[in-house]
Amino acid sequence: MELFKNISRRSTEKDIEQKLIIPLLKSWGYQESDWQREVWLGRKRADFILCLPNQTPFQIPYLVIEVKAPRCQLNNQVWQLHDYLRHSQALFGLLTNGLEFQLFYQNHQEIISLCRYNQQEFADNLQRLRIVLGRPTSIQVSQYLQKTRIAFHQQVMMNLYKFFPASALTPPNPMTANAPSPTAPTSAIITTVFNNKGGVGKTTTTINMAAALSHLGKRVLLIDIDPQANLTTGLGIDPLLDVEQQDKKDITHLLTENSVNVADTIISKRWNKIVLDIVPSHIRLSDMEATLIQIIDVDRVLAKKLSKIRANYDYIFIDPPPSFGKVNTISLMASDNVLIPTQLAPYPIRALEYVMNRIMAIRAARDGQLNVLGLAVSMYNRSATKQAYEMLQEMNRILNHHPLGAMVPVFPENTWIPQRNIVANTPGKGYPLAWAEYDSNLSTSEKEAALDAFNAYLELAKYVIQLTTP
Repeated sequence: MELFKNISRRSTEKDIEQKLIIPLLKSWGYQESDWQREVWLGRKRADFILCLPNQTPFQIPYLVIEVKAPRCQLNNQVWQLHDYLRHSQALFGLLTNGLEFQLFYQNHQEIISLCRYNQQEFADNLQRLRIVLGRPTSIQVSQYLQKTRIAFHQQVMMNLYKFFPASALTPPNPMTANAPSPTAPTSAIITTVFNNKGGVGKTTTTINMAAALSHLGKRVLLIDIDPQANLTTGLGIDPLLDVEQQDKKDITHLLTENSVNVADTIISKRWNKIVLDIVPSHIRLSDMEATLIQIIDVDRVLAKKLSKIRANYDYIFIDPPPSFGKVNTISLMASDNVLIPTQLAPYPIRALEYVMNRIMAIRAARDGQLNVLGLAVSMYNRSATKQAYEMLQEMNRILNHHPLGAMVPVFPENTWIPQRNIVANTPGKGYPLAWAEYDSNLSTSEKEAALDAFNAYLELAKYVIQLTTP
């Protein structure tokens, strides 16, 4: 820990650079001629770029370092380092505030997180970091890159796995992203995300939770069974231009035509390593209530068709309208679980009783069990802790007086989605929050807010995995 003796929470960014980063680089064998300071990359300047002397124009920087003051939350700054890596084409990126350290590797514009260390962990792993990031390795790698750039990234990633075995070093292959794997579950877990109270973030939660699960390596299918098609448009699919005018099938065809299978309706969307399949919706579904009622055993039609493709996915999420109509019944009859998104506010909490009554009615009408994963809190005001406590008390009161209350847990606070304008606005942009860092129309503060919110969705996704893993 000798390296950190001059670093404290009162240190400035300049202190971190002079008292930590420069000594660290020198200990890794670099000379001052090996790095450049305050280099413009895009709209901002990176603190350190390591470019060894006598590099040819075809060589790329080895390491970019971005330094923040100790008071700065690194999670909200990751997008900036990602941007530097893409602009510079550097292989590695190090983000630090002197107290925490995050290391990234760039594989063809895909930024992969290798590790996140506190000071003690950084000190404990200093030798392996020197092996990966030190000057001797950077020279060897640069020489190797000159000889064979095509096979370079594959070789480096194989070697990196020895040092960071827990990291996601193999992003999904676009051609096989949704193909079954030997270790994948034999049957997807089907969940309806439902609350009959609108405006609680149901569709936004579905989109970004699914994106977070895909980010974590899960295969996800989304089914939009809401005539408003908010889930469909929230993933950048226009029901008129991309479905109707392209003569493609949607949820209406799936529910009303025996010959249409799930595979006939799927549209795949990709944002780097995030891959989501979706069965789109269309406004025509709003005019199908009478048709659906006339179909024999219509309540089970979706369940039967999903049974044929369950082995292709880890998770299937259904997004119904905030109502108690026929499509809502169809959704719940096809599901293993229900996830209830809610706000910590009086009216959404009051609606919980009606949601649970609906679940009880469906449970009585179906063969298999219908479980409740729990209550996922959205649009959480982090500054209103007193109100949150009061609403939790009211929520627990309602749960304690309901027959299903004992099986409805409230998800832990680290999974609560913060109230951010970017969260509410992003579905209108047609991408998950994780993609916000690529949107040049967003400000720095908006990108930081998006990253902050997506980190909460990642925690939510991890908790869902924990709940659904035997």
